[in-house]
Amino acid sequence: MTSSSVIRWVGKDRTESRSPARESRKRTRHVRATALGAALLASLVILPAFAALGGDATSVDADVAKMKGQARATAVAGYTVKEITLPSGTVLREYISAEGKVFAVTWRGMTPPDLQQTLGTYFEQFKAAAAAPHAGHHHLSIRQPEFVLSTGGHMRAMTGKAYVPALLPPGFSVDDIQ
Repeated sequence: MTSSSVIRWVGKDRTESRSPARESRKRTRHVRATALGAALLASLVILPAFAALGGDATSVDADVAKMKGQARATAVAGYTVKEITLPSGTVLREYISAEGKVFAVTWRGMTPPDLQQTLGTYFEQFKAAAAAPHAGHHHLSIRQPEFVLSTGGHMRAMTGKAYVPALLPPGFSVDDIQ
C-alpha cells in the first residue's frame, strides 16, 4: 500500500482504498450540498409563503397548511371570504377582492392567530402602536390612512379586525367585515 492512499472499512470483510484527492472532492460536494440545503431551509424561514393583509390571494391556501386549520370559502358579490378554523378554535377570516388581494382580516377565538403572519407588512405598525402608551391593555385601535385595526377582548375571548382602506372593493362597506 502506498502512503498516498487511504484505507477505509466498507463492509464485513471488504476494504476500499481512496486517494486523498478523491476524498477531498467528496468532502467538497458534501459541504456544498449541506450549504445548499441550509440556504433553502433558511429561505423558507425568511420568505414564508402566506397570504397576509395586502398580499396576494394565490397563497391563502398556504395559510391553511401553515396554521394547520380547516378552511372554507364563501363567494359574495365582488369578493370572497376564506374562513380558517385553527386547531385552537380561533376563526380567522381573510377577505379577498376580485383582483386577488387580501383587503381585510378578522379573528375571533380563545387566542389571536399569528399576527405577524396575518398582518404581513402591517405588523410593524401594529407592533409600534401596541408598544406606545394607550388606554386599556386589552384593547387597541389603530386608525391610519393606509391601515386600520381594532382588537380587544379578554382571556379566552379575543377578537380583531384589520383592513387596508385603499384595497376595499368599490361599494364595500366596512360594516360588512365581520
